[in-house]
Amino acid sequence: MKRLFPLGILLLVAATLAGCAHPITMNADLAKLEATAEAPIAKSVGYYLPDALRAVEVTTPGGGGDKVRYFPYRDLEPGFYKALSLAFTSVTKLAQPMEAGPKGVQLVITPEIRTTSASDGAFTWPPTEFTVTLTCAVHDPAGKPVKTLSVTGDGRATFSEFKSNFSLAAVRASDDALAKLVKALRSDPDLRR
Repeated sequence: MKRLFPLGILLLVAATLAGCAHPITMNADLAKLEATAEAPIAKSVGYYLPDALRAVEVTTPGGGGDKVRYFPYRDLEPGFYKALSLAFTSVTKLAQPMEAGPKGVQLVITPEIRTTSASDGAFTWPPTEFTVTLTCAVHDPAGKPVKTLSVTGDGRATFSEFKSNFSLAAVRASDDALAKLVKALRSDPDLRR
């Protein structure tokens, strides 16, 4: 019976560690979002991101049976702001979903973020694959829908790459999604009207 006690403790510790959720971030590399030679759309836009969404924590699969957890809206907001700044001449963070008035906002953009992650590693927990789908509902200041744009960014990382940055696949997916968003916003004829 005394021999089973240490074995039981070891099994309990192993069960506790298996399937835990490790923290990562999706913070985009803002230096990779660069202005192009093309001039931004000459409009003032506002984006609305409620505090409740900034506080949302998401848990998705990692490797080795573990999971990863992160805050998609909080992590992606600085990159989202920069992407909008590259697409439009003026960007304002709004306190209400349809706030215009003295700020002269011509379009209001509300983002929705969806993520997935996976790993082909049986013994390592960081994700080797990550996707970020960024859907933006664009309205005029009165709340009339103008456009809905959706882009998906993909990020991959191998063990040799992520051993110094466990969030690498997520960061690459964020970078890719934001670069695609800038391109989608700038090329949309409805937003240029």
